Amino acid sequence: MLSGGWPWNSCDDLSHASLHLQVLHACNSAFATVHTAETNQFEGTRAGCHFALPIGLGPGKPHPLGPTLMSASKASRPQDVVCTMNFAVFSRHATNMNLCLMRADGTGYLEVALDPATNRTGDVWHVQLPGLKDVGSLCYGWRPNGAGNWAEGGCFHPAYIMLDPYCPRALPVELPQAAYDAAPLLPPEGSVEGPCLLGSLAHLVDLFDWEGVERPTRTLEETVIVELDVAAFTTGSDADASVRSEHRNTYLGVIDRLADIKATGATAVLLGNVFLSSNKPAGAADGASSNGTSAGAGNPQVRRPLSFFAPDTRFAAGGNPGDAANQLKELVKAVHKEGIEVLLEAEFCLTSEAGGGIGGRLQSYAGLDGDMYLRGGGGPEATGVLNTGQPVVRQLLLDALRWWVTEYQVDGFCFVNAENLTQDPHGGVLDSPPIVEELASDPLLASCKLIAASANDSLLPRSGVRGFPHYGVLLEWNNHFGADMLGLLRDNAGGLLSTFATRMTGSQDLFAARWDGGLPGGLAAGRRPAFGVNALEPPLSGSLLQLAGAAEDLDRAEIVARSLLMAVLVAQVCTP
Repeated sequence: MLSGGWPWNSCDDLSHASLHLQVLHACNSAFATVHTAETNQFEGTRAGCHFALPIGLGPGKPHPLGPTLMSASKASRPQDVVCTMNFAVFSRHATNMNLCLMRADGTGYLEVALDPATNRTGDVWHVQLPGLKDVGSLCYGWRPNGAGNWAEGGCFHPAYIMLDPYCPRALPVELPQAAYDAAPLLPPEGSVEGPCLLGSLAHLVDLFDWEGVERPTRTLEETVIVELDVAAFTTGSDADASVRSEHRNTYLGVIDRLADIKATGATAVLLGNVFLSSNKPAGAADGASSNGTSAGAGNPQVRRPLSFFAPDTRFAAGGNPGDAANQLKELVKAVHKEGIEVLLEAEFCLTSEAGGGIGGRLQSYAGLDGDMYLRGGGGPEATGVLNTGQPVVRQLLLDALRWWVTEYQVDGFCFVNAENLTQDPHGGVLDSPPIVEELASDPLLASCKLIAASANDSLLPRSGVRGFPHYGVLLEWNNHFGADMLGLLRDNAGGLLSTFATRMTGSQDLFAARWDGGLPGGLAAGRRPAFGVNALEPPLSGSLLQLAGAAEDLDRAEIVARSLLMAVLVAQVCTP
């Protein structure tokens, strides 16, 4: 749309413009929007105070969400290919939505106001843009607005450009001045420091060669999982001998230490959070017990996911964030070559948008529609807890998991804080959670290793006495095993010998069928003991020595640690 009464500029490098004329570029003005000083409102195209003229834009389609390539021309050079793209995003409560486009290097800027009469279907905003060239260098985001003032706890603040929840890749981009000039309001603090995370379209042109490497196939009975965090595993004294200096704190550094992984005898690697993430703001709570989650006090160093599709760019070697996706694929390919499976930690509970994001900065879910995406809503007091009871969130997570399986060839997932998946939109615990049923019945995902790891079993159905709803498909991180082993071997608690025997022989109280208790099928059905992951603590927690009590008595802790490790190994052998 081109708004009457606003200046427009022509410029030379407009190959990214989505206009048939390809001569319009929003540099110094709000594109297709009007900000009225009298009401301090962000007026849309139907406000009646100006005219709007469509130039080459299509209404678009509401499905699929995210960016979709609709057509592409033929050209001798990839950057000369002319593409038509469809963009779609969910926001029920937004009354205005703008699509923002720019280059990855921050040059050029185009902002298109969507007309709710033609660019909205139900709760989905959508638009089709023809004439896009060199799409691999394009980045995009959404500028939503709606009822409710940010200072009064409202969810929207149009000073910010939001990351698309469905963006396949994301890059930190220094916004051009035009992006600030187009904003109808200033940020709460008057300025936005640092780059903005925007969706990247590089996946459309960035091909990866898997060289025919196939996924290894390991039975549950032979599976031995080694957990590793990319940053911790590729730095420090243990990594100095094998990790090249330029590969430290990167995906490629894990490849340098493949020999160490093989030496453990592991058949699967569980990678700590590699989703695009931000450090949680200091002093902000991770969640609230009133929302039915087990989140506790905040830790300023904890990384929480912001995107469930895009890989984290901080682990890219060479200083180019755009290389993160291919380097992660190189890691998966190298591990698969050794016959080892790759599992990903999936945090579908706590996001990085507690309190509205880092320093209160809106980034994605809280600013697009916090009332739908987050438990307790968005705004400055947002908990950052994902509302997995909402249908749109369930669909987002399932689509994201399928993306990782098809695009990155991963073999499974470990759902940490999994109790959040069992709750309805209002925090009530369900015996048969819809998202878990869909996971178990999905033909692609059900063939993967899916591990539920709850942080607080008391927040599971029936207070966790039968563990996580599984439908005979999901594995379970056996918290009972760790608690009972620690109670007996570290704490010298009495009366645990019978329980010890139960844990060492497959935890039949959790995994054997029990149809006489009035339980739904997802809890009553039996599973083989191999469906239990016998671990001593939650995924990717502290070291074994710390767990064994090294802070109080190091010598004793070393003895306890050996005993605990032996118990895990013996349980693996003794499980029928």
